[in-house]
Parts: sequence; structure tokens; C-alpha cells
Amino acid sequence: MYLCVAGLVFLSSCKDDERMSARQSSAIQDEAVADAYFNDASDLATTAYHSPSQEILSGRTDSGGGLAFTVANDIRFSGVKLALEASGTLSEPQGIIRIDFGEGVTDPSGTVRKGKIFVTYSGDRFVPGSHIVITFDEYAVNGIRINGMRTVTTASVTATSITFGVKDNGKAVFDDDTYITRVSDYTRIWVLPSATANEQWVVEGTAKGSTRDSKCYSILISTPLVFKAACMASRIVIPSEGEITFIVDGRAMQLNYGLSGTDCDKIILVNAGGVNQSITIGDTNTNYTTNAG
Repeated sequence: MYLCVAGLVFLSSCKDDERMSARQSSAIQDEAVADAYFNDASDLATTAYHSPSQEILSGRTDSGGGLAFTVANDIRFSGVKLALEASGTLSEPQGIIRIDFGEGVTDPSGTVRKGKIFVTYSGDRFVPGSHIVITFDEYAVNGIRINGMRTVTTASVTATSITFGVKDNGKAVFDDDTYITRVSDYTRIWVLPSATANEQWVVEGTAKGSTRDSKCYSILISTPLVFKAACMASRIVIPSEGEITFIVDGRAMQLNYGLSGTDCDKIILVNAGGVNQSITIGDTNTNYTTNAG
């Protein structure tokens, strides 16, 4: 990874006057989809973790055995088997939650998930320092397999939001067995739904990895990214607002997802060497469209 980063630093000043290449466009699209599916898995895990009562999480009502439970008001869990095995105490809960999509579950929005997500939790979920570790067993979304681990640590809690520290180390494997790797360090703020605010996630931080053709990339979020629950329900898997610096194949590009208040869409505006181009991100397969040239 050191050589990868060094290469990016050396090459990022070269050929800044050229338009974005098809390879660079594909890398942006692939990373966007991989990021979205990691975030979706994280949101599934966080939602499942916050659904059972404290007594169930601690094992007080379960005597340490497996216990099935349900998640209300979330269509992604329709037809999904959920169970937990608790091994802690009421004051220091810990255990494992299993989210099992079996051979495949299609949610009402048309997204197909299969396999299992495991959520290993430790600590009171509403206390800073508590954390969950998310891992996968043959888990796939719309045919894209997700491998690796995500650690989510509670940083702070208010009446309107919960702030998490998030670290990823994993990869997304596409249907031709090529894959994109990712290591990330994010701060994610879960803005809770209320009478004055809609549910959304606000994200800042950095990521790096390699593309499907083994090119290095890195990401710096320069303006916080906003993922809106209403957009995700419509299968809009990318942020609705915010901007990042994306470096791949020796090129630094600015990716703009929209200004504050922007409606849901699948379009990223890319500034490459002063040339503005747009990319439309697909959400169910790897056959994307672009007017990048």
C-alpha cells in the first residue's frame, strides 16, 4: 500500500489538462457502488442492533441462547431472519446478531440480498465507546459480493443525532470476479428523523484502495457527504450532497454530488483538469452509462 500511495503522489500532477478517461470513469463508478453497498450493510447492522430491547441484548430474557427478533418499519428486513446470541450482562451487553438473507431476498424496492451479515456488539449502544464489528458470510447485493470487516464505534449521542467512527477493510467482488479493495476512516453522523429534520447520514473522512484493474485510488471528503434515507428508499445509492477529491490512475478529480437541498439523483459532476463532465451511476449492475467521452 505504501508504493500505491507514493505512486499517486508522484503522478497526480501529470496530464491535468486531459479529459477523464474511460478507466477513470469506471473507477469512480465502481467505488461509488462499493461504498454504497458497504454503507447499506452498515445501516442494516446498525438498525438491527438498535431494534431489540436492552434486556434482550444483554441476554437477560434469553439465558444466553439464540433469540429471533424483528425490525419494524424497514422494508429491507421483509422476509429476513434475524437472531442474536447474547453473552454479556444488563450493564455490559455483548453478543452476536445474525442477519440472514438465505439464498436471496428481494426487498420491495427490488434490491436482492443474499448470504449473512454478522454484527458483533459490545457495550451499551447509547454510550460513547460502545461498538459493533460487521463481517460477512457469502453476502451479496445485486450480485456484487461484499467481503471484509467494518468497525463502528459510538462517539457521541444527542437527542437529534448519533455520531460514529467507522473503519473499513474489505472489498467488493463483481460478477466477473474482478474486485475493488477499500480501507477507510470515516466519521458518520446519523441524523435521526424528527418533526424538523428528515433521516440522513452525514459523512466525512478518507479512503484508499485499488480498482478492478489494480490501479491505486484515494479519496478525501472535502465537503461533507449527505446520504438521505428518502433517496436510498428510491434506490439512489450515492450521496445527494457534498464533494470529494478522488485520485486514481495518477489523476486528481473533484467529484460533486450536489449542493445543499439537492434532490435525489444518480449523477456525479466530475471536474478533471478544469473540464466538467458528468457520470450517471448504476445501482443494480456493472453496466453503467456515462457522457464522459
